[in-house]
Amino acid sequence: MPNIIDTRVDVVLAENGDPVAFIWDRFEHTVLGQPQAIFQRHSWWETASIPKYVDIELWRLDASRGGDEQRRYDLRRDFDGNWVLALDWG
Repeated sequence: MPNIIDTRVDVVLAENGDPVAFIWDRFEHTVLGQPQAIFQRHSWWETASIPKYVDIELWRLDASRGGDEQRRYDLRRDFDGNWVLALDWG
């Protein structure tokens, strides 16, 4: 069962736009392997206003802090361009 984190993080992107690292709780986590882009539909019909975007951009990736064991995470890019560490899959 994943742990919900929902904390804003700084993300380092490769030239192609893929995340290569993120800073969480003052520590850099390096992405290992190829991150997977996932798009989820935002339930815009449940809100009072029509949003600018209907898809939520998620990235599922494996990362490691220093030499620690790798863990799986979900990063979300919000509509305002900020990145959020959404889930820690453990």
